[in-house]
Amino acid sequence: MWALLTRARQVQILVTLTILAVLTVQGVSEWWTGLAMSMPKSISTVIFIVGTVFVLIANWTWRTVWRWLPFLDKVFFPDLNGTWTGTLQTTWKDPATGVTPGPIPTTVTIRQGLFDISIKQVTGESTSHSKRVIAEADPNADRYGLWYSYDNRPKAEFHYRSTQHEGVAWLEISLADAPDILTGQYYTARRTNGDMTLTRTRQ
Repeated sequence: MWALLTRARQVQILVTLTILAVLTVQGVSEWWTGLAMSMPKSISTVIFIVGTVFVLIANWTWRTVWRWLPFLDKVFFPDLNGTWTGTLQTTWKDPATGVTPGPIPTTVTIRQGLFDISIKQVTGESTSHSKRVIAEADPNADRYGLWYSYDNRPKAEFHYRSTQHEGVAWLEISLADAPDILTGQYYTARRTNGDMTLTRTRQ
């Protein structure tokens, strides 16, 4: 989420917070002790405060801010935290029968922070964990998506027909059309691919 901001905007936010914090620390110090804190000491104190408070508190409270200011979903990026259930539909055909298997039920858990996102996907036969996730937003087109690479590990009982593998996938949401539905596709290192349709069941 933080990565969606331009580098210039990130610097602008941090510089503004640092200046405000320096002035606050100096003011509080002078009010409390009657002596003004030196600038070097103020700056070192503020660097610690800004680094700690911004990372910890911002990451804990951003969801509350998003609930208070729902327009942030559209102008920045939506809160996708929660459990999503749906199906995977592969395009693979069984070479013995030429038949494509039907939809596979799946559950996806998205854990989204201000600075990182993780995705876990579970089916009846395997579990996938994201390795790297990139958020992408296009507010003008009402398109918000997640691109990610993942590692898939089948249960031992299915190793005879399904091996551990890696893949990439994307999921996309339209807030105006379906704010609780994600759709996307996946591509595996086994040269298979398919479609995903997910509905949020719990935040």
